[in-house]
Amino acid sequence: MKLGKWISAIAALLFAFSVAIIASPLTAAAAPSSYQLTCSGISLRENVLSATCRTRNQSLNSTSITLRGIENIDGTLKVLNPQKIANFNLTCANTSVTGDQLSGKCRKMNGAFVQTLTGINGIENIDGVLKYTSQA
Repeated sequence: MKLGKWISAIAALLFAFSVAIIASPLTAAAAPSSYQLTCSGISLRENVLSATCRTRNQSLNSTSITLRGIENIDGTLKVLNPQKIANFNLTCANTSVTGDQLSGKCRKMNGAFVQTLTGINGIENIDGVLKYTSQA
């Protein structure tokens, strides 16, 4: 193959690669949660996060939100699909929330339980209501 054909082939590959990168959806990581800065009494029951949050006028409001995307993958809490309701509670025990961190003992495939931790991203206090404001 002549040098000119090699250069043309490489240029075509670079072009195809560039188009593939531009056309593919880029997923941004969700922003860290900030609800814990203006909420108190934060608790977790199954996959529902509850808290008492301040409104704009400084009154308090009890609110809750179903967590999304968090799953137990062989004993490790991971955020996989933010469109799905979290199901970690089916195979994890002693789960709790501290700030924007979810921890618990989760079952591995071999049946053993291990301690694990993951961040809860994308949740904010919007005028006293817990809401997802970005994707996990």
